[in-house]
Amino acid sequence: MKVSVNVIDVNDADKLKAHVERRVEKLKSVYDEILSADVIIKKNKGMDPSPKTVEMKIHVAGTDLFASKESNVSEEAIDLAFEALNRQLIKFKETR
Repeated sequence: MKVSVNVIDVNDADKLKAHVERRVEKLKSVYDEILSADVIIKKNKGMDPSPKTVEMKIHVAGTDLFASKESNVSEEAIDLAFEALNRQLIKFKETR
């Protein structure tokens, strides 16, 4: 499975990429037919304190699932987005 992570205007890019990859592995335990994952982590400019937005799209056979979450802490935003995708994957798996 291909995992693409883009970090824009956020510190500790390598640490965040590793965190994303660990979370994607956990998603694979829920549904093992995930084809790829695209993740964008960016800082919202013009806001104080600057919240981080995480947008995630996972591609599974037949459809794409998407989640976007925001938090002041990057790791928290990643975890919230993955929890949303986890719920979506469970629902998707039940309908198949």
